[in-house]
Amino acid sequence: MHSSLNSAYFAGLHMCTTFLILLVSLLGTVMPIMAKYIAVLRDNPFVFTAGKTAAADVLPSVSTVCLIHECAEAFHKTCVRDVFKGYNPHSSLVALVAVLMVQTIDLQFTAIAERWLKANQQNDVLGMDVVIVDTGGASAAAAPNTDASECEPRGSRTDGKGHSVKDSSTPPKMLSRLKETSLNSRLHDAVGYRSILGNINTQASFLKASSSHHYSRDHSDEAAAHGHQHLSVAPPPDMGSITRVISAVCMEFGVTLHSVFVGLTVGLTTDSELKPLIVALVFHQLFEGMAMGSRLADAKFRTILDIVLALVFATSAPAGMAAAAIAVSVSPAAMSGSGFVTLVAVLDTLCGGILLYLAFTLLLGDFVADVRHYCADGQRYRIAKKITLFVALWVGMGLMALVGNWL
Repeated sequence: MHSSLNSAYFAGLHMCTTFLILLVSLLGTVMPIMAKYIAVLRDNPFVFTAGKTAAADVLPSVSTVCLIHECAEAFHKTCVRDVFKGYNPHSSLVALVAVLMVQTIDLQFTAIAERWLKANQQNDVLGMDVVIVDTGGASAAAAPNTDASECEPRGSRTDGKGHSVKDSSTPPKMLSRLKETSLNSRLHDAVGYRSILGNINTQASFLKASSSHHYSRDHSDEAAAHGHQHLSVAPPPDMGSITRVISAVCMEFGVTLHSVFVGLTVGLTTDSELKPLIVALVFHQLFEGMAMGSRLADAKFRTILDIVLALVFATSAPAGMAAAAIAVSVSPAAMSGSGFVTLVAVLDTLCGGILLYLAFTLLLGDFVADVRHYCADGQRYRIAKKITLFVALWVGMGLMALVGNWL
């Protein structure tokens, strides 16, 4: 996995490579983040989505071709400890362990975020004022511009004390019908307002008992009949943003740790092997930086946090290269031997498993969602957009698989 250090080793060449990789890594990470400040990309989100697809889908190739495959070869080296030689598929086993580990962490982070979200929703709901709005329809309340005398039935009049006095000119049948209508109207109002109070109590109990969901109920049909109020509460926020944050954090950890060991590997190569490796390493860090930047852009962190996370990734590979160069200058044997090779192989395989989990999460989640969003029935140019997304998918994986031949 590492080259012999008996050949020519020029520290100046490795130092220049370190700064080149730093700039390329930073450029690749910043490009997707800056896209949200560019008007053309903001107005045409599909362009950013296609670029994000190509960048994010380098992860399957990075995890399998650049990491797991290389580590499988490292486990079969003669210098590896004997304990690792009794079981051949070590790299696959370690990668599967990493997949299960990152899945557990992902689920736990999601559960913690959901509990935090529910607690905030409970505080919002319990501190909310319920406002009852009478939508009308009650016959006991007259319209604002209606004279009170118009609400009196024909054939009746009011004396000075406000009592209704029967008009002798009203026919008996009509008077009986008016009394029946007035009685039904009052009963109708009583039932309606009793239903209002019942619904208020029911909804208040539900809001206190169920803090995980904001409650919204439509009484439009009943309101037309009984003059009910409308009590509406905003729906709960989407958990998708929290999922994107967790995905960005996991990817930051995986690609950063992987880049450190890539830097160590490059720092231990001789001059003759480093020159053709520089081109492959530039593309490798550029693609990984774009994948990392697209995750940060989706997570919608604050600008200062975007800058910090971008710098952490950008400096990871140069930090590994600098550490290797210092170790070589002090003691060439410090970063060689069975212990070092085994440690790097195990850690690289763990990184490969992490990136493999993230790769299939993106393929089965984000990519499918993007295809459904931009290529649904009725969308303009949906066939062309679907072809573009799949081409971006294959181009991203293919280019990184090609670069992996030299890493």
